[in-house]
Amino acid sequence: MFNKLGQLKDLWNLKNQIQEIKKRLDNMVIKVESPNHVFEVTVSGSQEVKEVKVNDNIKSFSQEQLGEELKTVINKAVRDSQALAAQAMGTMAGDLPNA
Repeated sequence: MFNKLGQLKDLWNLKNQIQEIKKRLDNMVIKVESPNHVFEVTVSGSQEVKEVKVNDNIKSFSQEQLGEELKTVINKAVRDSQALAAQAMGTMAGDLPNA
């Protein structure tokens, strides 16, 4: 019986730690600029796009070039936010209770 109570306590602590990680990730931001500085994308650590800025020189690019710029900047922002999330999760992994 005491073992079950201990497991419930561990689960409660784990839930609290997960919520803390989510809060941290929501408050972390990554800003990434496209190769030709046409777009700047801001993404949270929880991979939510917070802002997209478009440079005034956008008219000097073809639709094809703009598509590539946007694809490149979004993919980099996603990769960077995933790395940030993995890092945050890794630091918390040492604090997780043993099951």
